[in-house]
Amino acid sequence: MYTQPGYRTLLERLRQNVRAYVRKQLELPRQEVAEIVRANLRAAIWFAVAAIFVMLFLVTFAVFVIALVAILLPWWLASLVVMLLFALAAGLTGYVGYKRLELHGPTRSIESVKETVRWVKARLSGRSAS
Repeated sequence: MYTQPGYRTLLERLRQNVRAYVRKQLELPRQEVAEIVRANLRAAIWFAVAAIFVMLFLVTFAVFVIALVAILLPWWLASLVVMLLFALAAGLTGYVGYKRLELHGPTRSIESVKETVRWVKARLSGRSAS
């Protein structure tokens, strides 16, 4: 009978489109946070390796102190060298992990929401926003 859809059909389509839009807007931050976590996983691994070297440094420092107390030249010299090597390794791996760290929020999601707000404001004020 009618060639054009009625208001009820148009409102139902609008409601479905708004639901789909809101669902996608809620999914975008989840995806972006997952990307950030994946990017920072390598940095976390480097920090874990650095923590292992820090623990090794502490163990060798204890051995160094014991060697100093015992005053055995070969023991304290060896423990000093090992302690310095582990300290250097801890510093280097910590630095690499720090450089790989990416700390930022879900910027694409924030920009998308701002763009949507600008578009809605322009539509409500009667301007055409393309």
